[in-house]
Amino acid sequence: MRRRRESLFFCALLALSLGIGPFGCSSDRSQSEIKLVVVIVVDQFRYDYVERFSDSFGAGGFKRLMSEGAFFANADYNYAPTYTAPGHASIFTGSTPSQNGIVGNLWYDRAAGAQKVIVSDDSAKVVTSYGIQSYTKTTRPASPRILIGTTFGDQMRLATGFRSKVIAVSLKDRAAVLPGGREANGAYWFDASSGSLVSSDYYFRAMPEWVDKFNAQRKPDSYFARVWEHALPASAYETTQGVTTDVKGSPLGRNFPFSITGGEEKPGEEFYKAFQYTPFASEYLADFAKAAIDAESLGADKYPDLLAISFSTPDLVGHSYGPDSDEVEDIYIRLDQVIADFLNYVDDKVGLSNTIIAVTGDHGVAPIPRLAVLNKIDAEVIDPAACIDAVNKALQARFGGEKWVENLVNDQIYLNRAAIEQAKADPAEAERLAGKALLGVRGIASVFTRTQIINGQMPPGLISKRISNGFNPNRSGDVWFITNPFCFVGEGELATTHGSPYDYDCHVPIFLLGPGIRADRYYQDCAPADIAPTICALLRVEAPSNVSGRVLTEALSKK
Repeated sequence: MRRRRESLFFCALLALSLGIGPFGCSSDRSQSEIKLVVVIVVDQFRYDYVERFSDSFGAGGFKRLMSEGAFFANADYNYAPTYTAPGHASIFTGSTPSQNGIVGNLWYDRAAGAQKVIVSDDSAKVVTSYGIQSYTKTTRPASPRILIGTTFGDQMRLATGFRSKVIAVSLKDRAAVLPGGREANGAYWFDASSGSLVSSDYYFRAMPEWVDKFNAQRKPDSYFARVWEHALPASAYETTQGVTTDVKGSPLGRNFPFSITGGEEKPGEEFYKAFQYTPFASEYLADFAKAAIDAESLGADKYPDLLAISFSTPDLVGHSYGPDSDEVEDIYIRLDQVIADFLNYVDDKVGLSNTIIAVTGDHGVAPIPRLAVLNKIDAEVIDPAACIDAVNKALQARFGGEKWVENLVNDQIYLNRAAIEQAKADPAEAERLAGKALLGVRGIASVFTRTQIINGQMPPGLISKRISNGFNPNRSGDVWFITNPFCFVGEGELATTHGSPYDYDCHVPIFLLGPGIRADRYYQDCAPADIAPTICALLRVEAPSNVSGRVLTEALSKK
């Protein structure tokens, strides 16, 4: 027993001599102790917005991140489809859809024979400030159960015996659930039927008291009948094309200024839907994030915590007004102010010297096709029915039968496997014929088949690599078609969208700020999937299980 005590004593002495602290890192580091990690995802954050809108940004937001932190100017998503759910999953898992299984915002569940929201969970219920509900008028239950593997927040929790906390918030369920990972203390998103934040019983059976208190303040109601107008003089918007040819999907109307009522006389569901399309919704999410820091004591002890915030409004506005509009520029001008204020709050409460800040986008967006055509760029919206019809006709001509397409989602055709089996057809031949038919649809440039991808028979090139990284054999379709640049398959009442493997959808900025990070502009090739392993390296915890991203060593201190 005495020898054991002596052995423990000498082990402890050795640890002290090496300066090893309680979190597996030096207690005598020149850099500050990391107490909090804040990841801000801006939904639909094209890289060029940083450059185009720079003159309109203040000193404390994006410019502060650029001057005091590491700014990566050549970050691209290395997969398609480039949508919100895959983007958030990639950022927090450090992997691609081929590994984490998040193949789109929607996916076709063959077993159920239905198209589903990727984070929907029929076994879960919605937790609200007025009790547990099977669903609300505008919200269905969600959870991270479909996510394959861990996030870096999960790894933080595991490394500290679940003493680290993870909180995630967004307007969208998928943009809160996926960043939170499997072990989150709470993930919260906006319910337009009640004008409040809700969650899932995956995390808890009753809403935390502090969230009930926040919801009781009815903050969205304070914006009722507020007017959204230009934040700056007209000269600040000279590089936009203020009057676009299409405005679709927005409940606000066509041109500035916008009175935010949703057509109602008092706050109600239509107002709350309209509220999400305004810069005031970003202020609301930032207020919730501040409340989370205070109520959950984030960054208050030696176990680092994670706060994930996803600002959804830029995506809603971008889909409706397009990337060349006054509305999008104004959203970013005002978001810059929100981020500046939030950085000051974190500095006051925790200290930026004790905080890692990561900011990026989950995808970009295409120009509005009709506006692109006016600018002499070939662009168009492809009718999804034309794609389905072309495949059905081709396979009917070869094999007979009627319905050969079960679903079209994420630019992928899901073939009717029962029909293939009944016709005793070769699946690879059915895929090939479907692909050939799709090439006859105006606006489609190339196709890749399931057999081709699985067998590694992809042609060389960047697009092939991005398709392979986005393909999950258990969840993806049978034939994946690529549109021409600036073309996309129509998605209901949207003026424009994203999802392609092209630069305007893949290229996003990455900002890192905090202890151990060297301030500079970096031009090395990188991806948002590199954020997770880099943060894990700074925290000295194990990277997520499926990680394929790299540590951004070029921006890390040598100490």
